[in-house]
This record gives sequence, C-alpha cells and structure tokens, in this order.
Amino acid sequence: MKRLITISILVCLSILANAQLVTEPDFNWGNCYYYNANVGDTIQFMGIDVVLLDMKNHYNKLSIDNDTIELKVSRRSLPTSLNLVRAYVADNRNVKKLASYKVVHGLLKKDALIGLSDNQNLMLSPNSFSFPVSYNDGFNWNMNEDDHMFSYQGKGCNASDNEVQLNEGIGIALTDARGIEKHWLLAIEDSKVIWVEDKKDDRTNKEACILLQSNSNPLIFYVYDRLYTNTVRVKEGQDVRTGELLGTVWGDENWAYLQLAVVKSDTIPDYENRYTNCINFFPQLYELYFKNTFNFTKSFTRGKVDFARQPQSNGNRKNLLAFEEYAGMGWQLGNWNPADKVMFCTKGERGNARLKKVLFGGTEAECLNPNNYFEYEINVRNGVFRVRAQVGDVEQASWQKIEYEGVEASSYELAAGELKWTSEKVVKVTDRKLTVRIYVDPENIKVAGISEIVFQQAY
Repeated sequence: MKRLITISILVCLSILANAQLVTEPDFNWGNCYYYNANVGDTIQFMGIDVVLLDMKNHYNKLSIDNDTIELKVSRRSLPTSLNLVRAYVADNRNVKKLASYKVVHGLLKKDALIGLSDNQNLMLSPNSFSFPVSYNDGFNWNMNEDDHMFSYQGKGCNASDNEVQLNEGIGIALTDARGIEKHWLLAIEDSKVIWVEDKKDDRTNKEACILLQSNSNPLIFYVYDRLYTNTVRVKEGQDVRTGELLGTVWGDENWAYLQLAVVKSDTIPDYENRYTNCINFFPQLYELYFKNTFNFTKSFTRGKVDFARQPQSNGNRKNLLAFEEYAGMGWQLGNWNPADKVMFCTKGERGNARLKKVLFGGTEAECLNPNNYFEYEINVRNGVFRVRAQVGDVEQASWQKIEYEGVEASSYELAAGELKWTSEKVVKVTDRKLTVRIYVDPENIKVAGISEIVFQQAY
C-alpha cells in the first residue's frame, strides 16, 4: 500500500514538474479562443486560471477559478459557464485515438483542446453570423442525428471489414429536400467562395461541395458538402454576405443531408483535404440556432423510439447516443464508454441497438460496462405510463431481460433475427424520467437487442 501511495505521489510530482503556463491561444474563431493543454497545464484567460486536472476517455476534469468541473468532449454536449468563463472541450487525445484519419484532429497538439470565451458575450455575434439553413420552409434541427461532431462510426452488425472512422463535421438531416429548391443553405458569415467542386467522376454527378473562406479570419474555412449540383447559386471567386443563398442538398446515395465542417488552415484546403483540421463547432451551431447555449429540457407524453433504422426513414436518428437533456432521451453511459454511444445492427427495414457487456470489441473503442445492464431514459411528465418494447437482434441469437421503472417485463431468449414484443406494462414515473433497463448476458456470449419502444401517458 505504501508503495502504491509513493508511486502516485511521484506521478503527481512528475505532472506538476512538466506543467506549463499557457497564456496565448493557438487560434480563435469569433469570440472563442482555443488552447492546447496537457494535464497539469494552467491556461490564463481573462485573468482567470483554467487548469486541466485529469482525463478519462472523453471526460475531462477542469479547474476554473478554483472550481472543479467535469466536461465531456463536446460531440453533442454544451459548454459550461463558471463566473465569467464559458468553457468546452473541443477535442482530446482519447477521442482522436478512435479515428482512422488523424488529420481531422490536426488541431489537437497536446492532451486536450479547450475552447474558452467570455460568458457575457455570445461565441458568434448574431450580427455577423447566421445559422447555415434557412427557416423559411419550416426547417427544424433535431440534433439527434447519428452523424454529429466526431460521431464514432463503428462497425454495424458483423461487418468487420468496415473501416472505423469519426464523423468529419456535422451532418444536418434535410430528408425532404433532396434535389429540390427547399431548405436553402446559407453563408454562415461574410466570405469568399474559394472553389466549387461538382465534377467528380466517381460520384453520382449530382453532388457538389463548396469551400468558403471567412472574411473576418482568413484562417477559417467553411465546407458545405453534399449539395445538389443543379441548385448551386455561387461560383469560384464570388463574395457572399451572411445569410446569402448557396444552394440546396442532394446528400449521398441513401438520404438527403448537409455535411458541414469548419476548418482552420494556414493554407487553402483542396477538395481531397477539405476535412483536415476540423474545429469542433457544435456549441456554436447550437448557439446560432437557439441564440444562447442554455441547456433546455425536452419532455414527452407519448412517443415511439426506433433504433438503428435506415437513415432515409428517420433522418439518421438511430437513437444510439448518450442522453442529452435538450434531446430528451438517450442512453445513460459514463466515462467507461469512449464512443459515448452503443452498438447497432441494421438489416433491410429493421434494426436494433445491440448491447453486450463488452462494447465495440476488437477496436480502439472497446469498453467494459461496469454494470450488467443498460438504461435508456426518456424525459416525461410525472404520472402513470403504458409502455412496451420490441426486443431481439436482427442478425444474432439474443438474450435480454427488460424492466420498465423497475417493473419486470420478462426475459427473452430469441433466435437469430427474431424480434418479439414484450407485454405492455403500466408503470408510475415520479422522477420525470421513464427508464427502460435492459439486462445483458454477463458472460458476454449472447447479444441483447432493442428495436423499438412505445410509450404513452395514461394519467
């Protein structure tokens, strides 16, 4: 025991000895300043000390003006404000480790990349910046798409030959806009059109990509990808104003969406390297949409939750992601899960979240669930609810036991490809969260699966 304490003290002393004082940001975008830091480093911002204390997977412990907070890398999570400082973690080495294409994370030079801004001002001025999709056709941003910032695009089903990657930028579902003049895309700020790429022989000849260079900061570039060639309104060398029409979307061979990225580069990116040095801009995009970064609460009285359906059916909302208050639903995960999501399998029109004691086995994201169960939570009003679920796996034999608010539905041992509805249960919710608990095989032999949840408040 004494030896372990001595080793711990020596490790801490080593970190302190190598710790640095960081006073100059690596770069800025709008009113947000980005600092690379190692564990132990102190960043001085607005006269306040910000210290990176520790990291575990995608979780990062910071001290801000002597107050300690823990932040995830902001794939979908919001900044935290303490006193005068707004902070978020844009990237860290553990998230970068999951990526096949490291150049996407090229801005990360140390343990973590931290974005800091003055809490009294917005990160992007609404007078100079615009949300990149027009609201004129009733656009609504769901924020629950599976292609969010640095989303872990793991191997679905047993496709072990699929290359694992992290999503480059943010995908915004525009399912009803493929190939028509609807949900127009807008210039995020005053910019210059650097190039328009729309003649790639290996594509459908309907997709286009636009690169804009910021007028306010020439080191910042905006990538608008998956546009519809026939509706592109701009050309190379053209100056565009904030909110000016650029075009509409095509998407890929499966569904319609905009792939948007913000990159920082000392040289003009070419098409092949357009996603090098991506800035994690989820907090800014959220701010442009809601005009603030407050974490509002979304709640439901009834609904249907589908898991791992084809992207064209639901805008790529696979419902595999960690719980976020503003989304109102998600999996309760922790710092043990570096991907911040669960596995899945999709076969034709059917799909399911795939659960095991060990997730993402054989990859950099492999992790062990400390519990023998997973919980999916949905924000609801307090009251009595009727709830049932379809369980099983569309590809493998499965075993799972289901509980709703602690009320057991049953255990199900099912054949490969077999899905089965549980009996409907009537449960009482007192904490404003409807909790569905799925127990898994503790020996990690059989998978568990859930394909759909249906719920409705009775009274």
